[in-house]
Amino acid sequence: MKRWIRLPEKLSYRLVVLFVALFVATLGTVIGLSLIIANRQLSSSVDNELSGLADTAEERLRQPADQQVVLNDLATQAQFLQLLDKSGAVTKRSANLRFDTLPSFIRNGQPKDDGFHNYTFRKTSLRIIRRANLDNGVVTGYLVIGIVVPSVQESTLDLALILGSTAAAGLIAVIAGSIWVAHREATPLQRLAEDVLATADSGFTRPIGAPTSGSREARDLHDAFNVLIERQRQVIGRERAFFADSSHVLRTPLAVLQGDIEMLEQGVYGKERQEAVVQARTAIDTMSRTVSGLLLLSREDEAAGSGWEVADLQAVLTMLVEDARTAFPEHHFDVEVAPGLDVAGNPHQLRDLFISLIENAGRYTPAGGRVGVSASAAGGDVIVTVGDSGIGFNEDDAAHATDRFYRGAEARRLFPGGSGLGLAIAQRIVTLHNGSISFTANEPRGACVIVRLPALG
Repeated sequence: MKRWIRLPEKLSYRLVVLFVALFVATLGTVIGLSLIIANRQLSSSVDNELSGLADTAEERLRQPADQQVVLNDLATQAQFLQLLDKSGAVTKRSANLRFDTLPSFIRNGQPKDDGFHNYTFRKTSLRIIRRANLDNGVVTGYLVIGIVVPSVQESTLDLALILGSTAAAGLIAVIAGSIWVAHREATPLQRLAEDVLATADSGFTRPIGAPTSGSREARDLHDAFNVLIERQRQVIGRERAFFADSSHVLRTPLAVLQGDIEMLEQGVYGKERQEAVVQARTAIDTMSRTVSGLLLLSREDEAAGSGWEVADLQAVLTMLVEDARTAFPEHHFDVEVAPGLDVAGNPHQLRDLFISLIENAGRYTPAGGRVGVSASAAGGDVIVTVGDSGIGFNEDDAAHATDRFYRGAEARRLFPGGSGLGLAIAQRIVTLHNGSISFTANEPRGACVIVRLPALG
């Protein structure tokens, strides 16, 4: 659709144009209606005056008096009277008509409807009324009266001049006010645009300054931009942390893998070759787990409920414990999981959560030790406990257990190939499922991890 009117691009100019256009349209409507009403009131006033004069003339003509005297008494410079016979011929007229006559509005002996008529007489406008003279219901003649009236243009000229002068003053005031309002409202937006560009140029390291003026909408827009910038800053921070963490944790397995490849390139055979292949495979597995964990930790904006299903914890935990028995055949596993423990969650993430906890328990428990897995309902939640008789947590380890890449001295000694991301990932998964995770000592020795998740239904 073609646009017939092109508005200016700047908001301030647009506001001025719109305000002025609205004022002009409103004022034009008011002036037009005022002139129409004034014209109607003027016409009504003239007709009322003419009707009153005709009533007075008829009353006096019915009295025994000279008709010519009555016509002359009622005549003025602006009022003309005459009498007609029933055929329309003039029988008497007021002296101010001299040799002129008023129109009879009778054609071929047939009068037009009695009423009001407009007529130009002596270069002036007349409003004429014609009344029939009746004698026992028979028309014996007519009374014709004319009053000089100013033209509509003349009558409304003063009003138009007054309204026009008021409109001109109002238009000037509206333009000045519109410019002031437009400048006041557009200035905060201009500053906001400049601040946003400056913030973007700074790498989103500085917030946008609070506006000192402007409308509520401008302040809301400022707040929204600050929220957006803060989220962008978090995204950039997570990306930087991801790359920094990746380079940190992948450095060791990549060095191992590079050394193993160099050994294989040198043509080693036998036991050394087998050890190099095993080390390379272990390094690859470590890097794969690390990258998956870092990706999960970097998805801070993942919506809760994304890909959720109903999970039967009894089935999930029982299966994972059976897998752990195969992975750690020298350990003793105790399972006590109540039936009917359903939670809503992402099945893959929940599986990763409990695999990490159970594998940690098995990995840091000496051969012959015990690992216990229990689950029960309490107060609308499902509580899953994974305990072991391994190396346990000291106070410092418990405080930093979920920090990325944190590993206690005893943990590094027993399992030097770990990444230190397992419990950080576990906490992230629990947080996504609106739960909590805590760490305590397991008596008489070992560690105990308690996971609390909202029960379904």
